Amino acid sequence: MKKLLIVFMLIPTILLAFLNDPINFITEKDPGMQIKFYTNGGKISIYYPIVYKIVSFDTFTETMMFPDIVKGLAYVESGFNIHALSYAGAMGITQFKEDTAKDFGVINAWNPWHALLGTDRMLRFYYEKYGDLTTALAIYNVGESNYENNKIMKENGIKYAEKVIESSKTINRDINLVDRNIYYLQAGFKNDTNTFDISVEVGTLFDIFGQVYFDISSKLITEISTETLYSFELGGKSHIKLDHFNSIVFGYILGYNKEGVYKGPYIGFSFFKPLGYSLELYYDFSKPFSIGNFSLIAGYGQKDWRISFGFDGDFDNLFVEIKF
Repeated sequence: MKKLLIVFMLIPTILLAFLNDPINFITEKDPGMQIKFYTNGGKISIYYPIVYKIVSFDTFTETMMFPDIVKGLAYVESGFNIHALSYAGAMGITQFKEDTAKDFGVINAWNPWHALLGTDRMLRFYYEKYGDLTTALAIYNVGESNYENNKIMKENGIKYAEKVIESSKTINRDINLVDRNIYYLQAGFKNDTNTFDISVEVGTLFDIFGQVYFDISSKLITEISTETLYSFELGGKSHIKLDHFNSIVFGYILGYNKEGVYKGPYIGFSFFKPLGYSLELYYDFSKPFSIGNFSLIAGYGQKDWRISFGFDGDFDNLFVEIKF
């Protein structure tokens, strides 16, 4: 009776999580899939992005020199999506590359406040240097060296500038910026000597202005054993990341299995580049101390794919993971 009660208590939690986005999928506009291969099992995850409105562009214009031009540029570059990512690694609503972002004081290209004001600062710099807004926009697109030394690139930059200027005249300044949530559904199985486990997990990742990320999920594990015949485990977790790329991760796990209630924090560190290497390390304090409580993931990927290797504490096993 107690087990049935917990099941019914968990159902609303699962539904809530399913209606609300993992970090390497938040830049994707299309549904995606991730597959893990273990020596004793496997896991498949399906991710589905949802675009939603967050705040008016006009919120950021008070100190801008070129608010309408920045508005047109944000539309051309990303369609006002704060988590846009190009195949060349340009990030955010105004598509800053990492080095250029640092040059113009943009600490976090995913944060629209940083990105939009940094874009206005960059346009102002080149406008004051060249005395022409079209030139400033062209340089934003193709780079100063290409603009000055490559005739074809210069022509492309000017066409880009004309497109931005035209867009700035036709779009209202109070248009909303947009972000993405990604709902995910994970299913897996694990086969040990005397048991066969089947798990289902649903969850969501959402963020606040590209700065703080929350991952919340609920999980059900069914264990079929030659000794106990049948048992189950229910659990939920949540974690917070303070940055898309480099961040200490704080989380909490709460669950119930045949041994009773277990709960506790888990902490870790995540280093992640949308185009490039990633490294994640976590420790689960909800279980008795063991080296097996560590989870380690190291990978490399590009915009549409990533391959990772690591050790999963839940499966107590090594794995290969492919995301596409």
